[in-house]
Amino acid sequence: MFEQHHEGTGSEYARIFRLLSAAKEEAEKLQLRNLMHLTNMALLQVVIDWDGIDPDRELDVNLEKLVGSKAKIAMKDASENLILIDRH
Repeated sequence: MFEQHHEGTGSEYARIFRLLSAAKEEAEKLQLRNLMHLTNMALLQVVIDWDGIDPDRELDVNLEKLVGSKAKIAMKDASENLILIDRH
């Protein structure tokens, strides 16, 4: 009947951001322009949802700057979860 809205945590949004960023990089390598555009739109939507922005009401939000700040957060979170393995 009623759709339950699930609020994601910052770490969940950061994980999705990293996955989409990786997909975008691969699309660029393969020169899949349509996929690059789709991943850009998906990244923007993740940022909008992550910050709870309503683009129809908050017209003065600098989304480019916001995407950059979220990228820094997402990559910082990733480095904390990385395990380095030394090869001898």
